[in-house]
Amino acid sequence: MNLQCVVTDMDGTFLDSRSQFDREAFRRLKGRCEEKGIRFAFCTGKQCDRVVKILNGLERDAYIVGDSATRIQFNGDNIWSQTFDRQLGLLLIQRLQQIDLAQTIIACTEKSAYVLNQINESERQIVHGSYETVTYINQFDEIQEDFLKITVHDPKQQCFEHVEKIKDFEEQLYVVASEAAWIDITAKDVDKGKTIQRLQQLLGCSQDSTIAFGDGLNDVALFNAAGIKVAMDNAYPELKRKADLIARDNNHNGVIHTLNVLLDLER
Repeated sequence: MNLQCVVTDMDGTFLDSRSQFDREAFRRLKGRCEEKGIRFAFCTGKQCDRVVKILNGLERDAYIVGDSATRIQFNGDNIWSQTFDRQLGLLLIQRLQQIDLAQTIIACTEKSAYVLNQINESERQIVHGSYETVTYINQFDEIQEDFLKITVHDPKQQCFEHVEKIKDFEEQLYVVASEAAWIDITAKDVDKGKTIQRLQQLLGCSQDSTIAFGDGLNDVALFNAAGIKVAMDNAYPELKRKADLIARDNNHNGVIHTLNVLLDLER
């Protein structure tokens, strides 16, 4: 197998339901991949700073395609990012607030993730699970920078319905409900697949030599950049139908196990 690049989603894929992973097993796998010249990339909605905190040293020499694929980071350096206009973002936020004031809006720039002071403690915990650098504000118009992305968390899990109410923004932005509780909105030409294609160009890797792992509907775009598409056993049926392989679920080390088997590291 001529494998040059491994790309994995994090939540529901690389991480288990407690947002943890087998550190020692990954350390061994990553070392063997490095010996073979295989690059690792984490492609996630999580903020880059949060990915670094979770991996805690194991992100070294791996690429972080973070903030819903709006930026690429390598060893602490931002090597690519794509924002969209502040005024457009504020118009979108206004619409989202009109749809449902109970949902949590997370407005992300290159400086910070911004959320309103009024959100409750349970929503704060969810925010901090994916974002390390967070600023609490009273109104979103306090934000002065352009946006990397705007994310919605809906505890009532009505995102598939709500995303239909912002369809008119799709002429200018990329909008995806990755699951019932989450919507991600980024610049028009940004999704997981397109950003991984940018990374492939930087690294000189081909699509055929790339393997991608995912579980959510936003990973459909990721699969467009991969020669080998692997859906987790816990993935959405729509993603499984596009997969070449089905891995163990995320609570049973599915990513690491599958790579060990494919690379003949586990017998």
